[in-house]
Amino acid sequence: MTTGTPAAATWGVHGQALATAQVRADLAADRLAHAYLLTGPEGVGKATLARRLVQAIHCDTPAGGVDPCLACAACRRVEDGAAPDFEVIAIGGPCDEEGHRDHAADNSTRIRICQARRLTRLSSLAPFHAPRHHAPRRIFVIDTADDLQTEAGHALLKTVEEPPASSLLILLATDPDELLPTIRSRCREIALRPMPHAECAGALAESLGLDEMEASRLAALARGRYGLALRLHEDPSLIQLRHAAAEDLATLVAAGRNERFDYAARLAGRWRRERPSVLGTLDVWRWRWHDVLTRAAGVEAAEPDEVATLPAVPVAAAAEALRATQRTRQRLIENTNPQLAVEVLMLDLPYVAAEGASSGEEARAAASLAS
Repeated sequence: MTTGTPAAATWGVHGQALATAQVRADLAADRLAHAYLLTGPEGVGKATLARRLVQAIHCDTPAGGVDPCLACAACRRVEDGAAPDFEVIAIGGPCDEEGHRDHAADNSTRIRICQARRLTRLSSLAPFHAPRHHAPRRIFVIDTADDLQTEAGHALLKTVEEPPASSLLILLATDPDELLPTIRSRCREIALRPMPHAECAGALAESLGLDEMEASRLAALARGRYGLALRLHEDPSLIQLRHAAAEDLATLVAAGRNERFDYAARLAGRWRRERPSVLGTLDVWRWRWHDVLTRAAGVEAAEPDEVATLPAVPVAAAAEALRATQRTRQRLIENTNPQLAVEVLMLDLPYVAAEGASSGEEARAAASLAS
């Protein structure tokens, strides 16, 4: 099945016909905003939509002037990250500060102020390349704007408020509430949302040639996020990591203080060398608590049978656990002491006795958390 309108489908951003149509309309009317903020959860298509916009601007033979062919040399250069006047700003990227270490190897967890200063400098320069069908622009994609240091956000603010006429900023954000309000208010915000389960499964079955059961399983694991589903399909080890994270949470909810703190030490110990994996674990936990709240509202959460199920947790406790997990994720990104951050989370998780636990075991675990 093909999602969206025929024209939007040529952009290949599955399930995002509305967001694609908004960008296409701006391009067709030659009224591109100076800054876009594309919002939505990880793997929903933000980076793909941003890249398609850059390709539409650079394309040698765009259909109707707005739909990239994806096959010409210009489109391929954008896809390969080799196009002139186009750069993705991300954690570990280059800066111009003399004497700085290689940020790609220094365990950076945020986009630094030096990177923001470099963007500001480059955006003020005249573009090198003149596309055939659109005005020349220096285009920067910030992936993701949630990762901006506070100082970097302030350094970027002047560029967003008073942008050079020949620049285009595209900010990607999973949580736009984390951005400086002054940055957010000056961007054209376009939301991307997960696809309905059946639509995502259908798109996966068509594009990957999967049977109905496997496509449905991937769509459920990815929560309707087509890009994430593709990554899970390409790397099955990611599925095992997600299952392990869900099982860990189910175990922790029934564990006492000592077991929780032992786990906190292990998770914090992984932070320096396996940061994406640790953040991925916390993301799985956020979705598990979200499931509890969804079911409490009378909506059945779509999840594969093999995912570990949490025991019955009161709604208020689940809501607090969700907030605590979100706080911990943010604290880790902000370079809070990782062991302290995770230990606080362990104390904030609710306690529910495991099925089959004796009254003595239950009492000891509960007492350890209360002490």
